[in-house]
Amino acid sequence: MVALANSVTLLWPEGLMIAVAVLYLTGMKFLALNSPFNSTRVRLLALVGLFATASLVLLGTRPNLYAIFAIPVIPAPFAFGVLIFRPSRLAERARLRVYLTVCVVTSALAWTIQFVWLFTR
Repeated sequence: MVALANSVTLLWPEGLMIAVAVLYLTGMKFLALNSPFNSTRVRLLALVGLFATASLVLLGTRPNLYAIFAIPVIPAPFAFGVLIFRPSRLAERARLRVYLTVCVVTSALAWTIQFVWLFTR
């Protein structure tokens, strides 16, 4: 039982990355396409998305399978950085919104795989 508790407490960075991605996806669920534009909410979601996608890019820099997931996600942190300062871009482009959401889902998937792999090791 002690070994299990130690392994779970050592995996808090992976759990944090999964929680960040879930927080972003929950926020995007409440940010409807036809709702009035709220720049503060978009900026907060952009900051959370920047954190989630940048972590996947950093995970992909290690020489392993995650590089395959990280290569298409490389532009996403830059797009989230632009959205922090220009949040109206998200309302103007529906494809950008879909791309960024897919990038965050990919980040959550990669960090979940990493969590499970380290937990069962």
